[in-house]
This record gives sequence, C-alpha cells and structure tokens, in this order.
Amino acid sequence: MKKLLTFVLIVMLACLFLDKIGGSDMHMQFHGDDIDGPLEWLFGLVFAGGGLLIAAIALVCAAVVTGVVLAGVGVVLIAVVALCVALALALSTPVLLPLLIPVAIVWLIVSRKHKQAQARQHSL
Repeated sequence: MKKLLTFVLIVMLACLFLDKIGGSDMHMQFHGDDIDGPLEWLFGLVFAGGGLLIAAIALVCAAVVTGVVLAGVGVVLIAVVALCVALALALSTPVLLPLLIPVAIVWLIVSRKHKQAQARQHSL
C-alpha cells in the first residue's frame, strides 16, 4: 500500500509539473527579443532560479554581517558591564573596610595554624 501511494503521488506531481511547464501562457523577453519555442519554460525557470540564488546569497551575506556586528556589540557590552562592576567595587571599598578587618584577622589565625602544622610535619 505504501509503495502504491508513493507511486501515485509521484505520478500526480509529474502530471502537475508537466501541465505547468507545458503551458503556452509564459512569455519571456531577453534583450528585447521574445523567446519562445519548446524550451521557453526552461529559460524562464533558469533565469528565475538565478534570481532566487542571488537573493539567497544576499540574505546569507546580510546574516553574516549582522552576526558580526551583533557579536561586536556583545563584546563591547560585556566590557562595559565588567567596567561597571570594577567601578562599583572600587567605590564600595571604603564601605567594605569594616568587613575586611575581621576577615584579615581570621585569615591571619588560619595561616598561623597552617604554618605551625607544617612545622610539626617537617620536624617529625
């Protein structure tokens, strides 16, 4: 059943394609001359496909340029945020000084104990 359905769909699409390309209502002019005959539809499809190919290339180029520009803007924004954080830390240092004094005392005590433990290990 699946093979029959696939075959029927292919035949229907082929019939529709042949009906559309075999029509004589397509008129094309190239450098002011009318192009007609059995390959008129082929020339029309090739030239229309060429226009679509050029449009696709232009869209890809525009997407790449947009990506590069937005990536550059993102890098600048990250640098600005880092600068703001550094500035906030620099401005808050006087406020943090009372908090740093107990931290320095604890650090001194821990480092002293660590040095004493190392001295004991080396003496053994």
